[in-house]
Amino acid sequence: MSMTTAAAELETEVRRLRIRIIALTTAQLDEAAPPAPSRRAAIREALAEFSSIGSDARPVPELGDQNLADQVVVLLEHGLRSAQALPEPDRENRINTLTEAAVRLRHNLA
Repeated sequence: MSMTTAAAELETEVRRLRIRIIALTTAQLDEAAPPAPSRRAAIREALAEFSSIGSDARPVPELGDQNLADQVVVLLEHGLRSAQALPEPDRENRINTLTEAAVRLRHNLA
């Protein structure tokens, strides 16, 4: 199955986010990321958003800081897989929505 440009962009964003989140220290996770009270909260809000877009809004468990990057990767990749089952243009729309949410999170963590 060929990767669409949109899917490739999302995969790139997943890698960037993973690296960004892994690099954050506990102190950095505690720092504010307006409008979220902390980077950790911004990540948790984004996890809920990723779930609502691509995983039927299933609840996201609150795991420790060391799991945040993995949770982001799992939810975004699941969203991408779930999008593959959709007809066009729904597939592209879901992938683009996930990518926009991922980019927004990465910018909020800057």
